[in-house]
Amino acid sequence: MLREGELLEELPSGRRFAMAYPRSNKASPAASSEVSTRVWEDLRKEARKLEGEIDIKLAAYSKLCSGYDSAKKLDPSPGHDQLAASKTVELENLLNKLSDVNEAMSGAISGGDARSHTVARHREIHHDYTKEFRRLGAMLGEARDRSELLSAENSSVPLLGVQVQGANGSLLRERATIGNANSALDATLSTATEVASSLGEQRQIFEGVTNKLTTLGSKFPVVNGLLNAIRRKKSKDTIILAAVIAACTLFTIIYWLNK
Repeated sequence: MLREGELLEELPSGRRFAMAYPRSNKASPAASSEVSTRVWEDLRKEARKLEGEIDIKLAAYSKLCSGYDSAKKLDPSPGHDQLAASKTVELENLLNKLSDVNEAMSGAISGGDARSHTVARHREIHHDYTKEFRRLGAMLGEARDRSELLSAENSSVPLLGVQVQGANGSLLRERATIGNANSALDATLSTATEVASSLGEQRQIFEGVTNKLTTLGSKFPVVNGLLNAIRRKKSKDTIILAAVIAACTLFTIIYWLNK
């Protein structure tokens, strides 16, 4: 109940302040200034209180957002989402209340009042808190989308032909495409490894045959002479082929210069 000489004023934040006023019909300037100062101090205390609460709750909200992925892996129940939603609403309400108090503080002073710097500082703090809150909200949204995309329920989509409902359908289909491509690459690499192993075995067989022929040639001079003749023939063919290639190259250069 209000006493005589008090006026109840309600702020946009919902809080009410009882302001004293002179009993006479005409208020003196000193009394009006005293009332304004009292209202200002109450508003400033309220702003500081809200800023302290927001700072504490933002720290807890940041911890919740950063640990959302690990917590969701340990416990996929919707309890984490409900907790995050409640903290989000709570912070939004506190930020709105702080904004209302800042507006009330701005209305409680005149244009050239020195306290305008204090109001500007409180608005900067509110802006920083709002910016941090939005950043954490975006991080939480990304973590939630990532958790839904990689969850056990969504990972059971094995085929490209499956029609997935919801906003993550295209991402799930893309993930399925990448998974199929990885499987195809694994199969190709496995085949290439088997071919390389087979070629290595064939090379060892040919090397063994060559060694046996060399050993046989050293034991039988006739066979050794035959092998030497084959080597000379091969060398002669190589020399002739090289000479033909060189002559063709030379003729091509001469023709190009005389053109």
